[in-house]
Amino acid sequence: MRTIGRLIVFALLAVAVVSVRPVPALAPTAPPHPPQAVHRLSQVNRVFVIVMENLGYRAALAVPALKALSVRYASASQYYATTHPSLPNYISLTSGGTFGITTDCWYCQLAVPNLGQELSAKGVSWGAYMEGLPSDCWLGPWWPPTNYAGKHDPFRYYSSIVHATSLCQHIQPLTNLNTRLGGSASAIPRFVWITPNLCNDGHNCPASQAATWLEKEVAAITASAAWKQGGLLVVTWDEGNGADVRGINNQGQLSPTGGGGHVLTLVISPLVRPGLVVSTPLDHLSLLKTVEEVFQLPLLGATASAQVADFSAFLKAQP
Repeated sequence: MRTIGRLIVFALLAVAVVSVRPVPALAPTAPPHPPQAVHRLSQVNRVFVIVMENLGYRAALAVPALKALSVRYASASQYYATTHPSLPNYISLTSGGTFGITTDCWYCQLAVPNLGQELSAKGVSWGAYMEGLPSDCWLGPWWPPTNYAGKHDPFRYYSSIVHATSLCQHIQPLTNLNTRLGGSASAIPRFVWITPNLCNDGHNCPASQAATWLEKEVAAITASAAWKQGGLLVVTWDEGNGADVRGINNQGQLSPTGGGGHVLTLVISPLVRPGLVVSTPLDHLSLLKTVEEVFQLPLLGATASAQVADFSAFLKAQP
């Protein structure tokens, strides 16, 4: 009975969350810059992004399953997170900045241009798939029965998405994606974001358990027609060890402070040479810039800087 009572409380919270007035949104930024043509990235037809949790580069490579993935596929050896704690990293990955977000706030919202909004405006199909999400467009901060954490869903923080049903419906349970991966490529959006639950992302459970989940998810994606037809799968971690504050500065160089630490990033694609290790300084802005360039979107926030490197070095040159 106590468990049933708790679930009733969480269900009431979920209903209440949608009607709660958010804190005032931050002011919009200046209009984003136009996209830049990138020859190598034009080969990519579809992008998958998986974001794991709280694991430094060396610690990740000490996990046998993660080490095996890095050897089997390509990886970035000098990739750094934006900051600490989690949420500002997710915001940076989807809007090109942190815009004053410094905590894992539950109800804050941002009135800034963002990736989901721009994909829709461009007519590019997309889906943000959250493991443990109770239903499409569920905006609650937490759902303990399935270990879902709203702070790891950046799309629920953008007012343009939250207040537009047509955009909010792109936020869906991960099961919606996994049941389609075995079908035709056309059933899979061209941009796919995946957030595991609090256990499978490594936040609340051992890294070895998260690695087991990741192996299965990578296997399902790489077996799909969607990935085989010019797919690019990037797996990264939101932040490194809390004591590691290294990051990439606005000159595109490694800085000992001001960042979120050194993290492993895997690049998995039939267009990328297995075993390749790229040592170019990269960060979450680099990943966002790559997505923007693949789909020829306006460059958001700091990704407009020429000092932000993209993932072109991973792609084979076209003949």
